[in-house]
Amino acid sequence: MTDTAVQSKFRDIVRRVFYDKVLLAFLLVILLFVAGEIIVPGFSHFSHVMTVLQASFFLGLISLGQTIVVISGKEGLDLSVGSTLTVGVLLGAVILLGKDSNLPLAILAVISAGFILGLVNGFGVSYLGLSPLIMTLAWGIVIDGVLLFISKGSYPGKASPILEMIGHGSMTFMIGTYLVKIPWVIVLWVVIILGIRFVLRRTSIGYVLYGVGANSRAAELLGIKTKNVRVIAYGMSGMLSALSGMFMLGFVANPNIALGERYVLPSVVAVIIGGIDFGGGSGSYLGAVAGSIFLTTLASILTTLNIGEGGKQVVTGMVLMILLIIYTRKKKRE
Repeated sequence: MTDTAVQSKFRDIVRRVFYDKVLLAFLLVILLFVAGEIIVPGFSHFSHVMTVLQASFFLGLISLGQTIVVISGKEGLDLSVGSTLTVGVLLGAVILLGKDSNLPLAILAVISAGFILGLVNGFGVSYLGLSPLIMTLAWGIVIDGVLLFISKGSYPGKASPILEMIGHGSMTFMIGTYLVKIPWVIVLWVVIILGIRFVLRRTSIGYVLYGVGANSRAAELLGIKTKNVRVIAYGMSGMLSALSGMFMLGFVANPNIALGERYVLPSVVAVIIGGIDFGGGSGSYLGAVAGSIFLTTLASILTTLNIGEGGKQVVTGMVLMILLIIYTRKKKRE
């Protein structure tokens, strides 16, 4: 093979990576881990990678709901995910009271409450014609106010042993003489990723969701009730956010009432990093997964370096600006 052919093939590979949004997102994650290892030796050790992935799970679950909303189109966005997450934490704590026997009821109550709260967002966006940004932001403020009034800023309850095991426990096994520990939430996350990928790519549910997001008018001509689809999309976002909050109850020892606030913008940023088109109708949850891991890894590096909250926000904001510039340039070229 000539040098020219090799160079041409190399350019084709680079071009493919650059334009494959999911592949690019995972490449960014790998580069960030490499940078972390250079800055902090031992950062890329298997046990620490597992810790980072474990912490990424909660943002990843919220980002799944955000992904569904964005794919559904109409410039979908859910800024109430943090408030709904807090609902999951509070409601789960109140029902569980530290007892495994209450876990089935708690799960049912949390996903039902989250789904109903999400439906309100969907109704406002689809049937009242409100901007997703305004509707979800306002509804999130309402939820926060009600929670603060009811809870007085504290959680009257705690996670059950099984939930705590899922939250910060690990599956352990031996590979030769090496003890391997894989957090249970990572196992659960892999199952969710595979399940969602199958639903979105191989079932009529996924075809309808992408179709509505890509071209609502064409979908309506085919008899699809596009407004109802978007209402359900917001309901799913609320359900997943609340469920993430319940799992977090088993991960965080003493959650505070403002816990959900730190996940609102990151869930949006994770979607951006994952290359999911805010115009709707395209994108993959795998991209949001990579985005969630990227943000959690970046936060871990900054924490290891003892950078304060202000510094974290500056660095994260600058990284986001760079990624947005790259993404915008890609969109123009396409």
